[in-house]
Order: sequence, then structure tokens, then C-alpha cells
Amino acid sequence: MTSGHLDLPVVGEGMRPIVTRLATYATLPETLLLAGPTGTGKSSIARWVHERSTRAEAPFVTVDLLSVPRDMQIAELFGWRRGAFTGAVRDQDGGVTRAGAGTLFIDEIDKLSLACQAGLLRLLEDRSFRVLGDDRQDRRCAARIIVGTNVDLERAVAQGEFREDLYYRVHVLVVELPGLDARRDEIPGWANFMAARRCDEAGGRGSRALSRQACELLCAAEWPGNLRQLDNVVRRAWALCLAEAPEAARIEDGHVALALTHESHHGHGGGAVLGELERAADALIEELLTRGSPLELGDLDVFRGIVLERAAARLGGMREAFELFDAQSTIDRRNHARAFKRAQARVCGLRSWLAE
Repeated sequence: MTSGHLDLPVVGEGMRPIVTRLATYATLPETLLLAGPTGTGKSSIARWVHERSTRAEAPFVTVDLLSVPRDMQIAELFGWRRGAFTGAVRDQDGGVTRAGAGTLFIDEIDKLSLACQAGLLRLLEDRSFRVLGDDRQDRRCAARIIVGTNVDLERAVAQGEFREDLYYRVHVLVVELPGLDARRDEIPGWANFMAARRCDEAGGRGSRALSRQACELLCAAEWPGNLRQLDNVVRRAWALCLAEAPEAARIEDGHVALALTHESHHGHGGGAVLGELERAADALIEELLTRGSPLELGDLDVFRGIVLERAAARLGGMREAFELFDAQSTIDRRNHARAFKRAQARVCGLRSWLAE
């Protein structure tokens, strides 16, 4: 892992050729498409490209289509004149006008309505646009356009959700930003960078760095939310460390383990479930190492008890909990009550150990 490559805070081996290519693309006027999963830093990369272009002294403007209602997309991009629609009580410049001769970054371009796609196509083809409610004349666009997406635009074209002609207009200079799971060599660097940034935001309070063991925990975790999720976890660990030891030199693995237990993945994929189980295992291992007192191997069966307890509470009874896990034979032999009590005993044992 290298830091500071072309003035980016952290650049791993996999990102190095991508950043080198972006540095060249920054000097060109063509439309740039930044593709990649949510949270990979497309907005930050777009600004980085702008700052290394000949337009660096001009404005950098972002229009995030995810936050703009579909019926307001054209107005947000091209602006409007007073009276153009109900609620338009004054003139308002759109993103294209605000960007001037600088850079306009249109994020989540796949969210464009088909009507707005036609307007963007015209903008890219002949560099002209019309302000909503202004019938006097067209305006010229002087801005460089960068667009971002986290979906497969080619598939969107095939599904009739994205215009094919617009696809070819934005598919000129293309850069795929990999997710954080494919850039694991960057995790320690980004985590320390984020901790230092949080410390600076707090006026120098708290820890500016993470211990090696804390970074190892982060490297072992899954990151479906990418850099954005990592930043949330680091901020949480930073706050936990500050609350426990305001003068601590580093954020320790215990703070990171606790911070990770608060992560919740709302997807239904097996990877998300497995990630939660791995984080629970990490937290238990950390507790064992901290206490220095062992658990019996059989105590690891506590998971069975916790699952059965929660399933019984959610479904309304022991029998329903066992049925959920296809344990009809246990029910038929009328052993489910005894099995449930044994599982509960394991849970009680762990709770007593944790309370010591």
C-alpha cells in the first residue's frame, strides 16, 4: 500500500494504475464516467479530477440525482425562471449554469427520467440547453461533464430504462472504481486517515490513529458499504475510545470490535449474514483475550440457545421455534422442551461469565 500517490491520501497497488489513468483523463475535455459500487468515493474522485484539470479555478458543482425528485430533475440541471411551475417564485440557476466553465458532476445518472435523459443528450451533443420557463434563447454549456453510476448502464439500456444514444455519449472515458473488499491493502491507511480527520474535526481531541490489532480487525471485516461504511465504523470506534480513555494514543482493537458489532446489513444475502456471525465471533474472541479466563469449548453452543430463544419470542413458542429449523422429529419425540432448556442453560452460563 502506498500513500499520497498524486496527492490522494491512500492508494493501494490495485488503485495505482486507475489513479494514473485518472490523472491523464483530468487533462481532457471529454465526458468521464465513474462507475462502481455505492460508497467507493465517486464524488471525491470527481472533485480530485477537477482539481487537477485546467478548470481547477472554476466551480465544481455536484447534482446528486438520488436526492432530486424525478419531476424536478430537468429544473435542477438546467434551472428555471419565475413562474415556470407552481412554487417557482424566483429565478434559479441550475447545475449547468452554476458550474460555469468548471466541472459538473452528475451522480446516480441511472436515476435520470427518460425526459431528462433527452435534455442531457442534447447538452452533450451540441453543448446547449434551455432554462425551464425561458423561451427566449438557448444557452451554451462551458462545463466539463463527469457522471457517476453504481449500476450496469448497458443492462439498463437493454431493459429500456436508459437511452442507448445517451449511453454512447457518456461512455467515452470510463473508469471502474473497485469496492473496498478488492482494495484491502488500503484499509489501514484509510482508517488512520479517517481517524486523524475526525480528531481534527474535534479540535484535536481523541486519538489520531489505530493500533495494528485494530487495523487487522478492520481488514478481516466485510465492507458492502465500502469507504462510506468504513468511515462510519472508524468514527464510532473513535467515539468509543474517547469515552473510555480521552488521552489514549491509539484506538485499540476492543473499540473496533465493539464498533463493528453495531453494524447492520439490511440485505438478505448470505454474505451479510456470514459477516454478522464473523463479527460476533471476533467480539467473543476479543473478550476472551481481554479477560484472560477461558470458556469451555462446549460453551460455544450458546449460539443455538440464543437463536432458539429469539425465534421462540418472535414466533410465540418453543414448538414454533423448532419447526422453523425443521426439527419436527425432536417435537414428535417430545424432546423439544428439554432441548430448549439445555440451550437456555448455555445462554445463562455465558451471561453469567460476561457479568463476572
